[in-house]
Amino acid sequence: MIGSSASNGNKPGKITSDRFDRLFWTRLWRLTRPYWVSERRRKAILFITVMIVLSLATTGMQAMFSYVSRDVMNALQAKNSARFYHLMVLFVIWIMVFVPIAAVYPYLTGLLGIDWRDWMTENFVHRMLHRNALYHIMRDRTVDNPDQRISEDLNSFTAGALNYSMITLQAIATAATFFGILWLISHWLAVCLIGYAVLGTWLAAVIGRRLVLINFNQQRYEADYRFALVHARDNAEAIALYNGARDETRQLSGRFAKVIENFKLLILWQRHLSLFTTAYDNAAGLVPYFVLAGAYFSGQFKLGEFTQAAYAFSVLQGSLSLVVDQFPALTEYASVVNRLAAFEERCDTAGVGETERATHIEVIEAAGGISVEKVTLMTPDWKRELQQDVSIKLGDGDTLLLSGPSGAGKTSLMRAVAGLWSFGSGRISRPPSEEIMFMPQKPYMILGSLRDQIQYPRFSGVSDDRLLDILCSVGLAHLPEQFGGLDAELHWADVLSGGEQQRLAFARLLLNGPRFAFLDEATSALDMAAEQSLYARLTQSPTAFISIGHRPSLRQFHQRVIELPGGLESTLASDGRIANSSSS
Repeated sequence: MIGSSASNGNKPGKITSDRFDRLFWTRLWRLTRPYWVSERRRKAILFITVMIVLSLATTGMQAMFSYVSRDVMNALQAKNSARFYHLMVLFVIWIMVFVPIAAVYPYLTGLLGIDWRDWMTENFVHRMLHRNALYHIMRDRTVDNPDQRISEDLNSFTAGALNYSMITLQAIATAATFFGILWLISHWLAVCLIGYAVLGTWLAAVIGRRLVLINFNQQRYEADYRFALVHARDNAEAIALYNGARDETRQLSGRFAKVIENFKLLILWQRHLSLFTTAYDNAAGLVPYFVLAGAYFSGQFKLGEFTQAAYAFSVLQGSLSLVVDQFPALTEYASVVNRLAAFEERCDTAGVGETERATHIEVIEAAGGISVEKVTLMTPDWKRELQQDVSIKLGDGDTLLLSGPSGAGKTSLMRAVAGLWSFGSGRISRPPSEEIMFMPQKPYMILGSLRDQIQYPRFSGVSDDRLLDILCSVGLAHLPEQFGGLDAELHWADVLSGGEQQRLAFARLLLNGPRFAFLDEATSALDMAAEQSLYARLTQSPTAFISIGHRPSLRQFHQRVIELPGGLESTLASDGRIANSSSS
């Protein structure tokens, strides 16, 4: 049924249709099954059971309608007014029963769909953030636009799964019911219908199989273009300062050109498929007339039986032609399944391949301080060595400054301690994550209130007085009054300057009071006076910390200094002078 598609989430490649068919059904089952065996299964099964009953009731009502309609035509032909009006009353009753079912069915479908989407969204967000999978995905760029896959593809998946499963169920029930009706009227017409439906389905699959890959690419190009627009929006000031409007326009135009090119290919193949499906559907209406016209004219059928046969043929043909009628939508759905499955697979394997190598940096959690033992840092492609045999120990109350030229691997060493960089060899022993805080050069501004910003990532209940005192200690006492209090919610990355953001990061550090902290150029956007004030405040806390920086002014706040890549360690004497010693 489904043609070729992408071999992975980012760089699609053509594979055989047989292999993709197996892959599609495997992935569909793997995505569908967890919800129906989860803690919400009872509610889900109740909903789906009611929906099945309503669907089967609708099929039964359609069958009853065919007989009522047949008798109406016979009554009209016989000019039997009493019989005709009696049947009209049955029509009214049929409508009164059918209308509530027609209204309740989509309502139940919507409730079940949103509950399924809610469960899958929670599951996918957890997978995306668990074991820092999102970090690995974005670093390696193995899956494009994970945000779209969660916000849009999950909705399409759940809605499509319910829609196609119920359509299929109803199609089977309808086919069984109306095939029996049609078989009683004309064996030959029933056989013709089966042959017509099988031939049409096969031709639709042959013509439309290429749409799977085209639809997959269309979603990817649309998402890439949307991401580029958001990127331009978020960096509008930088683009203006660089006077980069012309180059930005060129890049956006280049991305949109891919959208246009692929869309033209999409509508071309949709046209090919539409030509066939339109001809197929319209020709189907003529088949019963050609087959039964001779028998009717010879008196073998009454007008009612003739119209019932035509109606039964139409309904049954619609059921058997499910693939033909739904093929364009099915190709889009196949790409959704493929994108979600690729994302799920990458989340589950993110970072696993790195630690399964024969040589990698081993990180273990243990009591005591931070111990870096003969760690060699490599680039992700394993082609360049950043540092060799680095050994560092940091105990409670210790302070250490890592310095050296750009590209020496200082930040990579911090990532290795965090468990985000396993390219290399050696061993790192460290306390649990709850006892360590990492401060990157560009602080992370969460979506939330000012109160949330200060407390992140612990979100412990802290009094307003304590929060105001922390803000005052880092030189941000003006923020609550300027922006409307601690509960003000703004896009803080836009409203705060780089220096204010770094001050706010220090407020988090002082409030959370971790046992150990890593500060990566944490004062690069601040002047010397502000830097000294913040570090003086930090040295008064019990937190042991390692700073990464170039400024000589930082040395006075650290007991030891390691220059990378020289491997020389310096110890600050009591008078503040630096004395070199051997590497630790």
